[in-house]
Amino acid sequence: MLSLLLALAGASAFPYESLTTPASCTVPEWPREAVRYEIEGTTTLQFQVGTDGAVRNAQVKQGSGWSILDQAALAGLARCRFKPGLPAAREGTAFPLQYAWTLEGPPPLRPMLVPGSCGPSQRFLRYDNLDQRPDGRASIKLRFLIDPEGKAQRIVPEAAHFDAAVVRDAVNWLQTCRFGISPKASGARTDTSFGRVVLR
Repeated sequence: MLSLLLALAGASAFPYESLTTPASCTVPEWPREAVRYEIEGTTTLQFQVGTDGAVRNAQVKQGSGWSILDQAALAGLARCRFKPGLPAAREGTAFPLQYAWTLEGPPPLRPMLVPGSCGPSQRFLRYDNLDQRPDGRASIKLRFLIDPEGKAQRIVPEAAHFDAAVVRDAVNWLQTCRFGISPKASGARTDTSFGRVVLR
């Protein structure tokens, strides 16, 4: 099951009382692709309200680690409508808002890298299982599905800092690796996984 929690962040409260109606600011839609890949995270936004009641200057202050969730949060916030002529609009007040994208229930058993299974590489040092941190300058985060043979497929990179050729090479290298779940492990299983390819 999915659960999208709405939370306030920072000192200034979200101006619920200034919405045109409660229905004018519904929670964002959970992207189907994010559901399929079972990715979670918390997106913290900041925004202002224009004199016409529309959201202005919305930005991600703290990302979830997944651009697909952060973009969905921004798209959901953009649909909110507030009463026109608010003092906060004239004063340029910035409001925080936080969405927690969480899956209910115990976490599933995810396929993990089979040690020593990746092909040799002059460019990549290793793969780190389930590393949720955003891309760094020395690693590329990937989410993917695992087929019955343990191969990564439908690989999606989060790679804002890298040249397209480097990202392509990381995807190709990951496909040389094999993943699996221990037959002795008990619990619900999934075919989704994620982690980071670390550059040399």
